Amino acid sequence: MKCFFRMSSIAVIAVMLGSNVAHARFAHNNRDLIIGKEMFTKGHNKEAIEHLTKAIEHKPKLAPAVLANAFFDRAIAERAVGKNYAAKADFRKSIDVDPTPINAIAYRKRGFAKTAIGDPEGAKSDFKMAVSLGDNSARKWIRD
Repeated sequence: MKCFFRMSSIAVIAVMLGSNVAHARFAHNNRDLIIGKEMFTKGHNKEAIEHLTKAIEHKPKLAPAVLANAFFDRAIAERAVGKNYAAKADFRKSIDVDPTPINAIAYRKRGFAKTAIGDPEGAKSDFKMAVSLGDNSARKWIRD
């Protein structure tokens, strides 16, 4: 019986490690994703948008978490250059692709984009959703 549990544990660990390796492979083989992330980190938002757009176009080759993060980063870069409608759409795509804790931040950031385009009720709804997902910093943006 101990042997069965030991072998089962080993199999589960192997699958988990294998999926992480596959995830990393999808992320690191995409040159545009790497360059886009680098440009985003350096604050070169227009270049980041260009490269992240090319990376997103190859989405069948990207793991969902990587694709969601690419949409998220592109949305932040779009907000930085004043493309609030595009940012709002990309935050939505990020949320749709991979519903993980990053969504709390995506909802908060999308709330800022909605504020910038004159949608205070939509922004308030997004801030409330961010709070419900654990982003307490969004609480200060909820105005009653």
